[in-house]
Amino acid sequence: MARLRHKKHQHAPSIPTTRISVIVVVDGKILLVKHQKGPRQYWVLPGGRLEYGETFQECAVREMLEETNLHVEVQDFVFLSEAIAPDRSRHIVNIYVTAKVLSGELKLGDEPVLAGVEYKSLDEIDQLTLFPPIGKTVIESLPTATKGSMRFLGNLWE
Repeated sequence: MARLRHKKHQHAPSIPTTRISVIVVVDGKILLVKHQKGPRQYWVLPGGRLEYGETFQECAVREMLEETNLHVEVQDFVFLSEAIAPDRSRHIVNIYVTAKVLSGELKLGDEPVLAGVEYKSLDEIDQLTLFPPIGKTVIESLPTATKGSMRFLGNLWE
C-alpha cells in the first residue's frame, strides 16, 4: 500500500515545508502581508520557509526584514498547525510566534508574490481572506498567547 501511494505521488516533495508565521500586534492591529498568485489575492501572517541550519527565531527575523523591512524580536511560540493538500501534493508545518518590532519603517519587500503590507484592525480580520484561516484563533488567543502558552525546548543537539 505504501509503495502504491508513493508511486502515485512521486511528484510530491519527500519532506514537509516548515513555515514560521510571525504575529505582530500594535494598538489593536495585526500586521499582515498580501500575496498575489495569478488572479488570487489573500492575506497571510508575515513569515516564510525555514532554511537549513536556521533557527526558528532567525527565520522569523529574516523573513520579517525581507517582507516588511521591520527588525523584530521573537517573544513566544504560541501555535503549531499543519496544512496538507487533499491530494498530498503539499505539506506545510506552520509554527506561529509572537514578536515585537524593534526598529525599521514598514515597507513592502520585493518578492514577486508580495502585493501589500499593512496593519489590519483585529475587528476586521474575520472579513479578510486569510490563509491559513487562523484569524479567529489568533484573536481569541491573544490575551493568553504569552510566555509558556506553547513550550519550546530549543535546540537539543548535544
